[in-house]
Amino acid sequence: MPIERRTLLKLGAAASAAMALPTFAAPTPSAAHLLIRHATVLTMDAKLGELTDADVLIREGMIVAVGKHLPSDGAQIVDATGMILIPGLVDAHWHLWNSFLRNSAPAPQGEPFFKAQLATSKRFTPQLSALGVRLGLAEAVNGGITTVNNWAHNLRTPAFAQAEVEAMLASGLRGRFWYGYAQDLAATAPMDFADIERVQKQLQGLPAHRLDLGLAIRGPERTEAAVWEPEFAFAKAHGLPISTHIAVTAQMQKKKAVQQLAQKGVLSPQVQLVHATHVDAEDIATIAHSRASVCITPLTEMRVGYGLAPVDKLHQAKIPLSLGIDTLVLSGNANPFMVMQTSLNLATAISGNEQALTAKDVLHWATQGGADAMGLGALIGSISPGKRADLALIDGRRLGLLPVTDPYATVVQSATPADVDTVIADGRLLKRGGRLLQVDGAALAADTAQALKALTG
Repeated sequence: MPIERRTLLKLGAAASAAMALPTFAAPTPSAAHLLIRHATVLTMDAKLGELTDADVLIREGMIVAVGKHLPSDGAQIVDATGMILIPGLVDAHWHLWNSFLRNSAPAPQGEPFFKAQLATSKRFTPQLSALGVRLGLAEAVNGGITTVNNWAHNLRTPAFAQAEVEAMLASGLRGRFWYGYAQDLAATAPMDFADIERVQKQLQGLPAHRLDLGLAIRGPERTEAAVWEPEFAFAKAHGLPISTHIAVTAQMQKKKAVQQLAQKGVLSPQVQLVHATHVDAEDIATIAHSRASVCITPLTEMRVGYGLAPVDKLHQAKIPLSLGIDTLVLSGNANPFMVMQTSLNLATAISGNEQALTAKDVLHWATQGGADAMGLGALIGSISPGKRADLALIDGRRLGLLPVTDPYATVVQSATPADVDTVIADGRLLKRGGRLLQVDGAALAADTAQALKALTG
């Protein structure tokens, strides 16, 4: 029986009016008037292609012009001689709240990852979750990531959601807050629909496309239809995208979650499927037909024992792909270049074809492809006039990158966060000359040490 909209709204509307939490306040970014000169520009725009010794003019947060010998028009000059300019990277899946538990699990003779996270999650406070977000986003900026999808799956009260969103807004980055659940929420318990409505309403009052909302659900592999079907219906009624982990292990794949979703007619471009390490040929065909997207996080998928994502098969099926850090607990650090390189290598290793993918294919997933999967492809993802100025400059003169024989390969196979010279998000300089401009590193380190002691001491 279909679920009526008014029934869905009653699931949590009563509590939302009584919320005493403050509204979100986005900091007013001081967008710079910049002219980037003499860069190798990987526009990721099919019409513009790759440009050498080219300029990019930025005004009021927007890319105004791309070409050679552009007039400065009073702009601050950024000399990018010897550097590679790329669109700001899009991280499509990241659990930010636990960032300062880096490398804590799995540990030798210790608890496995999921058991350790479940136990520790109960000791978190909204302030600790916000600190995890701050730490992760500082690393994002350092690595050239300008859009982060925060998959928040330890929201124990509305105050947790409030704290994480405020930390995201303070970072100056673009992103999506995937509203989830508490780690120990019973499989039979629904999400907090009332607070989701509250957050959606408050985000609607912010500048367009700085931060939007999605639903991070447990889905058919972790809940029964009585729970996940109303969640899909709620998302549809509120115009929200959905993300769920899928086919993560051989055991979970026995539930045939992709086919369950397809049979209910809920797979669409508004749905992101995460990991998909054990999807079969039927699943791949089903996903391709639905135009749902898949996000892979190869570093953590290997570390936690999920296995190897069938990268080449997903690519050959023309499924929209994106990439993610997932969690610093497993990935060790936020290195989007290593994620890209590993994705490229996986496609080759599994297929046996060293030309199964190109570096440009993978960079597309981390830029325009990731933006397209979010529904933001007309706004970000390429260096195109009229798009928002989300950009990263990589210094190709550094040891380990030179000589630059193929700039796409240099970015995907050789670069590291340390090679990122400049990061611009929505026209705002966040990193310049290799230095973070908006982050107090000493204070962040002190806060992180204190938080870890509070949890483990």
